[in-house]
Amino acid sequence: MADPEDLGSRYRDARPSLDEALVTYERDLKEVVSPLLSDYVVSGRVKTARSLIRKARADPSNPRSWTSIQDKIGLRIVCSTNEDVRSADGLIQRGPWRIVERTVKRGKHDQLFYPGIHFILSAASVVDDKEELILAEVQLRTRAQDAWSVVSHKLLYKGLVKPPGKMRRVIDRLTVLVELFDDEVQRMIRKRRKLPMYRPALALEALEQEYEDLSGEVTPPSVDVVLMNLLLSAYPSDADPVEDLVHKFCESNRSRISLLLKQRAPEAADYVDSRDWLYSQPEILAVLERAESKPYLLANAIANTDFEDVIRKSCVSAGVVLPQGA
Repeated sequence: MADPEDLGSRYRDARPSLDEALVTYERDLKEVVSPLLSDYVVSGRVKTARSLIRKARADPSNPRSWTSIQDKIGLRIVCSTNEDVRSADGLIQRGPWRIVERTVKRGKHDQLFYPGIHFILSAASVVDDKEELILAEVQLRTRAQDAWSVVSHKLLYKGLVKPPGKMRRVIDRLTVLVELFDDEVQRMIRKRRKLPMYRPALALEALEQEYEDLSGEVTPPSVDVVLMNLLLSAYPSDADPVEDLVHKFCESNRSRISLLLKQRAPEAADYVDSRDWLYSQPEILAVLERAESKPYLLANAIANTDFEDVIRKSCVSAGVVLPQGA
C-alpha cells in the first residue's frame, strides 16, 4: 500500500483558502435565498484538521485522499417552515454553482441526526492554494429538524450507539412528532393567511423593518392594524404589494426620509404632537409613498376618517398638499 498523503500539511496550506471559501459560500447562499425568505439563519464552519483526518483514515487499508473529501466546508440553512425549506431548495438548485449531489435525508433509528435536504455544491471560482475546487456541504432544515438533529446526536452519537428495539420505537415516535410539528405549523400558517387581519399585519411588519432601517431605532410591535388597514385601501388590488412599493420609495428617498424622521421625532425642538405624532409610527412610510405617487388615492382613502387631519398635516410637513377627497 502506498503511503497516504500528508493531510496535516495539506490542511495547513489550504486553511486560508478554506476560510475564504466559507465566506464566499455563506455570502452567496444569503444572496440566493434572501429574495424569497425573510426568516432564516445561515451558519457555517471549516472542519477541523482532526475531523478531516479521522474521516480520511477511517479505513486504514483504504485511506482517502484530500480531494475526495467533499465536506471540508459545512453550512446550514435553518428555516421556520416546510414551505420556506421548499422555497430555499428551489433557489439553491438555481444558484451560481454546480449541484454535485442533492439528497433528502429521512433516516431511521441510528440515522436521525441529519434530517432535511443535503447538498454538495461546487463553485468554479472557489479553489484552494493548489487551484483545486473547494466543495461545500449545505444542510437545509426546519427549526424543528435542527433541534431534533442536536438531540438525536446526543442520543446516538453519529450512529455509534445502536439502540435496542424498545429505544428504536421511542425514537421513531419522536421523529414522527418532529414531522407532525412541522406539518401543523404549515397548516396554521395557511389558515392564518385567510384571516381578515393577515394582510395588514404582514404589510405592517414590513413597514416596521423599513422604519427601523431608516430611523436606526427599534420600533415596538404595533398593537392594532386599524391605520394600516385604512392605508391599504389606497393601494389597488392589481398594483404591486405595498411592501414592494414602500421599499422602492424608501430606497430612492433614503436620505430625505431619514431627515424627516429625525426632524419630526418627539425629541426634536419643533415637534408638534397634533401634526407630527405619525412620524413616530412605521405607517408614515406608506403615507409618504402614497402622497407622492398616488395622492388622489390616499386622499380618497382617508376622507372623513379619524386619521384624515393628522395624515394631511404629516403630508404638508413632507412638502405635499393632498387634494380634497371625492
